[in-house]
Amino acid sequence: MPISGPEVDSWIDEMSHLASQFVARFEVTYGFPPDEHYVSRVADSGGRNALATALGGAVARDLIDFYSRVAQVSLPDVGPGFFVDEAECVVEGLRGAQPTQVSSVSNRTIVVFGSDGGGALFAADCQTGEIVRLDGGSLVGNIYEAAESGVQVIARDVEGFMQFLYREMLRQTPADD
Repeated sequence: MPISGPEVDSWIDEMSHLASQFVARFEVTYGFPPDEHYVSRVADSGGRNALATALGGAVARDLIDFYSRVAQVSLPDVGPGFFVDEAECVVEGLRGAQPTQVSSVSNRTIVVFGSDGGGALFAADCQTGEIVRLDGGSLVGNIYEAAESGVQVIARDVEGFMQFLYREMLRQTPADD
């Protein structure tokens, strides 16, 4: 089921609230100040439009809809760190800065849109819509060479990835007193 603009807006609001709570309690909990944590909204449609031009197909629609509302995500102290690139960076990736194929899964075309603090990449599978985490491989041309164990499905779609980030944030954020 495709994601909707109001659904993404609600997610941004919830994630921003959790990020504020997380940052407010971070130094007391860990003994050092946190890095900057944010989920930023899109200010203009330029990046989204460039991404829509670079991508095609129904599976890409959710990623394009996501980037219609979300500019960038930076959660460096949550888990290993979670980052969602700006749409312009995703377009650069499609032009050769990131892999667009995975060697261990034949015919898997991907769109890299983020990473974690451990060096793994997050990518949308253009055939299935699944969000995969790519880890332990190397970039050779436009191919991410990794054993099958280095390609982990973490969500069934973009909405599932949003829920994944929300759960990670919730897991590490103490409830309001």
